[in-house]
Amino acid sequence: MTMRYLSRRLPSTRQLQCFLAVAEELNFRRAAERLHMSQPPLSRQISGLEALLRVKLFERDTQGVSLTSAGERFEHDARRVLESLNVALDNLREAVSADASDVRLGLTSVIDFSLVAGIRDVLTDSGLPSGTRIEEAYSKHLVERLLSGGLDLALVGEIADPGESLQARRIALDPLMVALHADHPATERERVSFDDLGDTRLFWFPRHDNPVFHDRCERVFADHGYAPPRRPEPSEHMTLLARVAAGEGVAFLPTSLRAASRLGVMYRPFTPELEASLTIELKLLWRTDETREDVLDAVDALLEAAESNSDLRC
Repeated sequence: MTMRYLSRRLPSTRQLQCFLAVAEELNFRRAAERLHMSQPPLSRQISGLEALLRVKLFERDTQGVSLTSAGERFEHDARRVLESLNVALDNLREAVSADASDVRLGLTSVIDFSLVAGIRDVLTDSGLPSGTRIEEAYSKHLVERLLSGGLDLALVGEIADPGESLQARRIALDPLMVALHADHPATERERVSFDDLGDTRLFWFPRHDNPVFHDRCERVFADHGYAPPRRPEPSEHMTLLARVAAGEGVAFLPTSLRAASRLGVMYRPFTPELEASLTIELKLLWRTDETREDVLDAVDALLEAAESNSDLRC
């Protein structure tokens, strides 16, 4: 006998949640607010559900939103499905320890997420499951921790293809900017080119910190004939700014770090061509075989926040 619960035509729990929110509110804007998401992705969830079921669930016109007769019948059954699922999850939680339900989130330490639109709100306004624990490290270490089970999800900079064991979604773009001594001639420019920097020493990070992004930047340098003398980049950010303020060199930093001010240091964006090439792609990673509801809720919250930030830029 065919196991109907394995059918590919079954709606997801998220689709059912979206359907019930709209059915209860009869207003897409208010339903989206209840679900902590923007209106366009909610509309896509409803359209996808109607397409999957091959039935119209809502009437939409200038007077508002109303349930069709099929939608009214489906509302009762959809609510019963989610209530039954909640009971099953409550029963399961009773069998696990409180620690096992904690969500462990890793953040790359080179990005100031308080300035990443959308993501900032999830991290600071209790948009994550209670008990979420956050740790910071370089992206490569976060990936290692995720693969070994030490983390449940991670926000990282550019990395090599993580393979089939991890899911990856882009959530934001963070262009590099130039940190300059306040008296450097390039501060007179609104946007800076490599020519404006001349032969000023560059504080630069070692390749092993992030081989993918390091190699991409080096290709951009080579394409533009930029070959400055180098100095190792200090591991502490404030130490780096202090050395820039002392006139020892320039540094290329993520734009999200612009809030970290230092007397004697000025920030300038690159020219549009360089900025497009020197941009960090921030990604959310989680394990492909992840099934824990709290972790998947955190994934949904972060992806919805990224989707609401239409241009993805910090």
